[in-house]
Order: sequence, then structure tokens, then C-alpha cells
Amino acid sequence: MCGRKNDEDDARWIQKLHSCGLLRSSYLPDDEHEALRTLVRHRKALVKDRSRCVFRMQKALELMNVKVHTLLRDITGKAGLAIIEAILRGERTAENFLACVHFKVKADRATILKSLQGNWREEQLYLLEDCYMNYQYLTQRIASCDVAIERQLEHYHREIRPEAAPEREATSTKRANRNKPSFNTYSYLKKVLGVDVMAIYGISDIAALEILSETGTDMSKWETAKHFVSWLNLCPNNKISGGKLISSTLMKKKPNPASHAFRNAANAVQRSDNWLGDYFRRMKAKGGNKYATVATANKLATIYYKMVSCQQEFRPVELAAYQKKYKQAKIMYLERRLHELKKEAA
Repeated sequence: MCGRKNDEDDARWIQKLHSCGLLRSSYLPDDEHEALRTLVRHRKALVKDRSRCVFRMQKALELMNVKVHTLLRDITGKAGLAIIEAILRGERTAENFLACVHFKVKADRATILKSLQGNWREEQLYLLEDCYMNYQYLTQRIASCDVAIERQLEHYHREIRPEAAPEREATSTKRANRNKPSFNTYSYLKKVLGVDVMAIYGISDIAALEILSETGTDMSKWETAKHFVSWLNLCPNNKISGGKLISSTLMKKKPNPASHAFRNAANAVQRSDNWLGDYFRRMKAKGGNKYATVATANKLATIYYKMVSCQQEFRPVELAAYQKKYKQAKIMYLERRLHELKKEAA
């Protein structure tokens, strides 16, 4: 048994290597950064819980044969909540719900009336009311968490840039997400990071806030952009043994929230008319959706790293110039392969 490997022996060996300076230090946030990360992670958990309440409300309506989701894109919008509140007040006549439906709804009157005729089961009405109350409560908690995050961002900004002059409030031109924080996220992100990272295609205010809370502002903790994308698990894990490549698949570990944010941003650009969208579609044709998502997320993470570390604004490449450069590179590759084949045949 004395020669068997155990956790205690591993701990002693790691401690010895660390005392000799042979191990690199792990990524550890400072106090202000850790506080921001804790709050943003808590807000994300609250948003997920609220989404579950929305799904349960939709399920209760479906089981009562009330097809609100076929009329409205979002049942938590103004019209959707008005219908739910009318049901909870005791309204059961389909015609009386017409006042809650917005005039922009494309369905005709007969379809709307048919969709709002339910069987009004008691147990489903109870579940609808309970989930609606939970939804309202979580919405209040998210608003309270937004206040705490805004306060922490102000502290974080004073901590890392105490000599910075006050800047004029700026707003983003991107379309707001329905889970967007209640404060001006764009202005705080630009003040804290020093650059406009939301100018990157696919990066929303929520994604940028999550990335900031996970990575901070000091990119020197990662030596290069390749180290950064490796930490995010957005690059191949090349296993080499005896000089031969055994496997290049991604490591089977749970992606951190920053990696999730970059992957979501990559999915958001797949139909966009820019060079990153063109790159995503080309990678998708090559290896499928997951392959394209990781490859495009790698590009986004590299751009983010260089912008924050070098304090450079985002300079997008023109789509036509990017496609022309790719075609020229492909022509050069094919010509080189043709030359090699001719030499082999000679």
C-alpha cells in the first residue's frame, strides 16, 4: 500500500513544486472584481429562475387550451400579462379578452376568440397564479440586483481608474434585450474597460457584462490571446504522444460563464451580413454548427483580448475585402497543391 498513489501524496508533491516556483499561479480575481462576479452570477441565476416561471405559465395555459403563445411572441409582454391578470381576476369570456390584445397582433378576430376559449381547470388556474406571483417576485429581485451591480460597477471604476475624468453618458445603438439590466450598461462598460467592446458583432450588453465580471480588466493575467482562448476552452486540445497527434477535440470540461457568453455571441452572428457571419457559415459547412460556434467564439475572444489589452477600438473588416482575401488564399493553396502533384507525377 505504501507505493499506491493518493490525494495526500499528490498535495505534498504539488506543494513542493509550487515552493520551487515550478507552477504558475491560478487566475484569482481581486476583491472588487470578485464582488462584481458574484452579483452578476446571482443575477443570471435569477433570470434563469424567472424563465422557468414563464415556461410553467405557458404550460398551464396550454393545458387549459388557452393558446396565447400562438398569438403573442412573448407572453410576458404587455398584452400577455394583461391576459394573464384578467384570467386571475376571474374573467372567462373570450370576447372580454379582446381589450387586452394589441392592435398590431396579426391574427384575425375569429382566431383570437378561438385561442382564448379555455376549459379553466382549477388546478391549472392555481399553478398559473402561483407561477405569476413567483414571476413578479423574481422581477423585483432582478431589479434590486441591478441596483447592487450598478453600485459595484461604480466602485470598480473608481478602484481601477481613480484619476479618470467624468464622461458623458453614452448609449448603445444595438437593440435592447428583454433581460437587459435596468441601468445604462453600455456607459459603465466603456468607462471600466476603456474601449467599446459592444461594438464587436454579437456582443450584447449582458454578454459584455458577464465577460467583464469573469475576466476583469487586466488581460496581462494571460500572456497572449492564445492563452486566453485556451482558458475559455475555445481551442483544440492537441494530445500528442510520441510525436503523433492522438486527438484534437475540445476538453470535456464545463465552460465557464465567459466562454458561454462568447459562444452565445457566436451564435448571434451566424445570419448577420458581416465577415464574422460569413466565417461562421463557412465553418458550419465544414464541420457543423458546434464546430462553427467554437471557431467563431475563438475569433470573438481574440478580438476582445486585443481590444482590452491594447486599448484599441474595434475595426471591422469589409465583407467584400474579407471574401476576396479568402478566395485568393484558397487559389494560392490549390496552386501549391497542383505544383506538388506535378512534381510527384514527374
